[in-house]
Amino acid sequence: MYKLILRISLILLVVAVFMPGGELHAQYVLKQAETQASLFNYTAAKPLYSKAYKRKNTIEAARGLAGIYTETKDYVFAESWYAKVVAMPNHTAEDELNYAEVLMNNSKYSEAKQQLQAYLGKKNDDKRAANLLAGCDSAQTWMAHPLKGNLENMQALNSQYSDWGTAFYNNQFIFASDRPYDSVRRQPFFSTSNIKRRYYGMTGNSYLHLYQSNGKDSMSARLLNKGINGDYHSANATYTADGKEMYYAVTTLVKKGGSFLGKDQPYTLNIEIRKSGWDTARQAWGQAVNFPYNEVFKYSVGDPWIAPDGQTLYFTADHGDEIKGGTDIFYTQKDMDGKWQAPKNMGPSINTEGNERTPYFDEAGNFYFASDGRAGMGGLDIYKAVKSANGEWLVVNLGAPVNSPQDDFAPVFKSTSVIYFSSNRLAGKGSDDIYRFDVAKMLLFTLEGTVRDRKTNEPLREAVITLQNKITNTPLKTITDDQGRYIFKLDSVTDYDLSTVKTEYTTVTGIALTTKGLTESQTLRKDVYLDKIEVKKPVKLENIYFDLDKWNIRPDAAEELDKLVKLLKDNPTWEIEMSSHTDSRAPDAYNMKLSQRRAESTVKYLVDHGIDAERLIAKGYGETRLVNKCSNGVPCTEEEHQLNRRTEFTVLDK
Repeated sequence: MYKLILRISLILLVVAVFMPGGELHAQYVLKQAETQASLFNYTAAKPLYSKAYKRKNTIEAARGLAGIYTETKDYVFAESWYAKVVAMPNHTAEDELNYAEVLMNNSKYSEAKQQLQAYLGKKNDDKRAANLLAGCDSAQTWMAHPLKGNLENMQALNSQYSDWGTAFYNNQFIFASDRPYDSVRRQPFFSTSNIKRRYYGMTGNSYLHLYQSNGKDSMSARLLNKGINGDYHSANATYTADGKEMYYAVTTLVKKGGSFLGKDQPYTLNIEIRKSGWDTARQAWGQAVNFPYNEVFKYSVGDPWIAPDGQTLYFTADHGDEIKGGTDIFYTQKDMDGKWQAPKNMGPSINTEGNERTPYFDEAGNFYFASDGRAGMGGLDIYKAVKSANGEWLVVNLGAPVNSPQDDFAPVFKSTSVIYFSSNRLAGKGSDDIYRFDVAKMLLFTLEGTVRDRKTNEPLREAVITLQNKITNTPLKTITDDQGRYIFKLDSVTDYDLSTVKTEYTTVTGIALTTKGLTESQTLRKDVYLDKIEVKKPVKLENIYFDLDKWNIRPDAAEELDKLVKLLKDNPTWEIEMSSHTDSRAPDAYNMKLSQRRAESTVKYLVDHGIDAERLIAKGYGETRLVNKCSNGVPCTEEEHQLNRRTEFTVLDK
């Protein structure tokens, strides 16, 4: 979901200078990274921070990367970098708070609690941190007891890019997406501008544009007309019941001080709300009109929702009277002359010290919105507010599976039992996806089990369990309790994949389960065993075999290596050595060369599947590290020789 700001610079930005000897000066690169990050050009800032950190392991570079990965919702990388930050002696209390939030985004609530408790020990009056701490306990309860119903990823609407914000117009789904699009665009308005019309520097993707689709066929998605979609962001469409008025949020390039040149300083362009009326004669949306309370150079006004009668407009802003936190929800009503009155803040029963987003009313008058300032599961959660007899709003969290450890927002109802919303939860098609939750479908089956340490058989608490519904392609998550136990409710006639992740342990994926063919309600059981991973201690990979005198990766070995790919993606800062070993039944030099080729072939497979080559070292040991007595000339069984023909990985640095 896009930020409520779009910053541009009219300065020509140089990203690197070569110093004597051909080396990049670490401090200079860091400075350039910070400049790009301040302009929200994260795609440019990220490699600069990374280069600066490799030159010199400073907390500024690590913090910069952690912040960028957080802003771009890449929480796995963000966690790894914040772990480095808080391990440094000069980290701040704010680093602990940011680390805790990212841990919550990754479902690691116990570890998040530790960071929050440490932070609150320094700043015990921080209400937001206290809410996050409470959310760590509530989230685990919601995940263990999700709402009954069917969660569906709207495959026809979603792409590998960001797709979010559902509205309905003429039986069409209206939504925003930053997917690539074919459109003629002029060249940038000035060659030294930091703003490009073809992509958004924060994400490296296209700007958000509004699309319409029938919701059933992905090929039906098409851009709304150019009168609605400009060169930059267009999103958050909302319509009056008669379909004659449309409100939406935009960003545009605006002159400051009457000139594009002016002072040699960057300035911020904020989000605005626009209204367009339906032109019946032209069968098209007419000329857009600016909302009278837009302040493009001062603050953002976005997330519009228009009441069906067109008389009340709700929106969010990050500035205004009685502002409570980051972004608050406001409303304005039309007077007798049809003019919008001064906006009013919805007050402390709705707005918090955090961010409130995406307001919406259902037909019964219940109010829905997203917030990250309450005791939630992590990121933005969706809340329902009902007005009490004394006029106060009573707010409740919708719980799982509508909410997740990531951002969940933009709720809208198609009927009283079906809610559509947007989320960047893991295992979706892209950054943000649109989901549907139908509370009418009952769940009939239960899955339960225990996660244990394979070596000690001790139960493992706080392992993150993901159950992927292969029919709807949507994931459910839970966390093991103090006894290592987990439980899920299952749909009938459905295939699932189960995976398990725990810090410092191997990742287990691809455990197949099904309720197909089951005719009676019952409880299925699946226990999972994990291997503990320690730095510089080899971990044997099972079922990695090579044909005689060959080093190519066989299909059966590829299945096992895919699990290692998943483990390395879950731990993106690990550096590992891949090693291959042989038995002693060939000349020593031959075995050494063969094992090196096999190790290199294994590393190539990992690189081909998205793992950075800089994180990997290939090492063949031949027969130099036998695990038993079967050296040259010693009689051994085939089973004993097989123990030496192994592939291992060793974590060199976390």
